[in-house]
Amino acid sequence: MKREMTKKSKFSFKSFFSQKKNIPVFLITLLLIGVFVFFGVSVVNQSADINRLEIQKQEIAAKLDEQNQDNAQLQAVLENENKDDYIEQKAREKGYVKSDEIVFYDISSSESE
Repeated sequence: MKREMTKKSKFSFKSFFSQKKNIPVFLITLLLIGVFVFFGVSVVNQSADINRLEIQKQEIAAKLDEQNQDNAQLQAVLENENKDDYIEQKAREKGYVKSDEIVFYDISSSESE
């Protein structure tokens, strides 16, 4: 009786697979584990993609708000009667001068003492 208990308590793959009914169960178990691992990895990847896209969406929304403000300011300039003054100011900021103006350059500040 002790021998029967020890034989039954020992597990071996050879005896497990020798029974024809255990092979499909084992294959199904492996398949299910593989499916769960695949879907688990997919969920993690999708979550990372969603987080990355949410950050990108926030950055683009901030740029859109900034551009809308710039557009509103430019529209106000176009509707204003002083648009020539604005255009002249922007041209002077870029270093442009009128054709009849005399330009003086201060070089004394660039010399070393």
